[in-house]
Amino acid sequence: MIQDIIVSLVSFFVVELLQTELSDKPAAARALQAVITQASQCARAASPVLADRVTSDPWWGVATTAQIWSGTTSPETVLGESAPSCAPALQAVRPFLERLRA
Repeated sequence: MIQDIIVSLVSFFVVELLQTELSDKPAAARALQAVITQASQCARAASPVLADRVTSDPWWGVATTAQIWSGTTSPETVLGESAPSCAPALQAVRPFLERLRA
């Protein structure tokens, strides 16, 4: 039961944040729609991978959520580490995200 709660919280705080970070923010920076779509699809596809990781290591989930919310790590870094297949999508969207952070 506690694992279900942790998975739900991480899903809400990490996965939702990833999807926002990889769709809304690049759109605000005028990224090409193809880049936004690719990054968003990758975030959605990585959701089960993140959920599995949190299920097997709940402390990683709690620590990662805290790091994202405190700003010590970025959502795209977590996605890149958890789903290496997302590297091309992340490379395409990264310049737009950095432009907004600057």
